[in-house]
Amino acid sequence: MGTTNTNTNTATILQADNSYLEKRCQDKFRELKLNNPDNMKKYIKSLFEKHEQQGDVLIALYRLVLPDWDRIDKITYSPKIGKRFWRWICQLFIDFDTKHHPEVFNGGIWLSQGFSSDGKLSDWEISFKDANVTFAS
Repeated sequence: MGTTNTNTNTATILQADNSYLEKRCQDKFRELKLNNPDNMKKYIKSLFEKHEQQGDVLIALYRLVLPDWDRIDKITYSPKIGKRFWRWICQLFIDFDTKHHPEVFNGGIWLSQGFSSDGKLSDWEISFKDANVTFAS
């Protein structure tokens, strides 16, 4: 894993190399057979069906693209996804909140804590180019 080791008073922090993040995501997608947009959409929809809390769905999405989720100390910049992909997930959160949490701003958790969107990416692409993830060791 390409990392930079930085010592702090309480723990050793490892800065993730973005090519490592991309490889781990690709490995996870291969493991789950998410090799096309239809399979990916079906899987992501199942996360919304499986959970009743929006935070649990959000974490499941992060676990999907960042399989080392349990080792992560901090995410400063999240992965980016194509605009169509982002809007599609946003609509899922809006629909989910309408059903499960009508008292909240529908889709608000995705807007404030979800992945970033990038119009330069293809519709269903995920990029770790500007992601900033640190691991606790």
